[in-house]
Amino acid sequence: MVDRRQLRDSPERRGIASGQFELRAQGGQLLLTGYASVFNKPYDVYGGPPYGWTEDVDPHAFDVTLGARADAHLLINHGGMPLARTKSGTLKLSTDSNGLYVEAGLDPSDPDVQRLVPKMNRKDMDEMSFGFRVKSDEWNEDYTQRRLLEVSLHKGDVSVVNFGANPATSVQLNSASDALELLATLDPEAAMAELRSDGVDLERLTRARDNVLALHRQMKPQPKALGRLTLAEARAIADGEVEVRLAAEIPSHSTAVTADSLDRRAAAATAAGNQVVLRYMHAWVDPSGDPEAADSYRFPHHEPRIGSPASLPAVRHALSLLPQAAMPDEQKAAVERHLRRHLEDAS
Repeated sequence: MVDRRQLRDSPERRGIASGQFELRAQGGQLLLTGYASVFNKPYDVYGGPPYGWTEDVDPHAFDVTLGARADAHLLINHGGMPLARTKSGTLKLSTDSNGLYVEAGLDPSDPDVQRLVPKMNRKDMDEMSFGFRVKSDEWNEDYTQRRLLEVSLHKGDVSVVNFGANPATSVQLNSASDALELLATLDPEAAMAELRSDGVDLERLTRARDNVLALHRQMKPQPKALGRLTLAEARAIADGEVEVRLAAEIPSHSTAVTADSLDRRAAAATAAGNQVVLRYMHAWVDPSGDPEAADSYRFPHHEPRIGSPASLPAVRHALSLLPQAAMPDEQKAAVERHLRRHLEDAS
């Protein structure tokens, strides 16, 4: 539960669906315009009361930060490289009677802009959001209504987003069963937009993924060669007398890619002892090995840092070794899917 009395000066995100959001050609560049926030129009945060609250923005909330020429970026889903920036003059922020108005001149040759244009033209992305810190606000007595009186955009952003807010991720979770039910019905694209807007880092997401996979594999133990468990074996597993081994394949993920080579031994040695980083770096782990030992992992293709890009030479080298690897065919197929995902990222 969010402590509503401790929100001031903490990073926050808000998004809206804007009917006045467009991208058009102008003077050799693309001009993006729209509203990242609107005034005096209440919206629910965290689903609204009782678990969340209702909030609105005062028409003077941006006066100080805009007067101080806040340095802000224009982003996609609150992440990635900037499309424009107030400091460079390519992004202009102002207010009118409606809200916080965004005007950005985009470079048509920018690959990120080229990826955005067709999605906006098809109205697949037609919402905006802004990242800010609250400097002054007002709450009612039971903390169910909040008015933003002054916010700072300095080192914040305005973003084109898939969804301004994802109601599915704003529900109150009272148990693990509630969380699993949410995950089962969640749309991945909507979830990613909300995670980015909430500032969830990749390391936390990686840990959450690994925990879910561990739960799944412990509830579904690997069968013996004959494909059956005796009643005594099933009872031993249920009673915790038999340790259930985790599967060896590491799920694929999309990242940036680089043509730089990777010193595989040095990278693995650097990450030794950090299971989260080791899993991020590799495509396979020995299910019977020490999860914090570098020699339990194979097919490295990332530098030892969460968020680092995949090395294409390392990916191709790993794929060349895979056919001769001593592992079951289903594990080889999983490793290949992991590695080829990065090849797709590069295309």
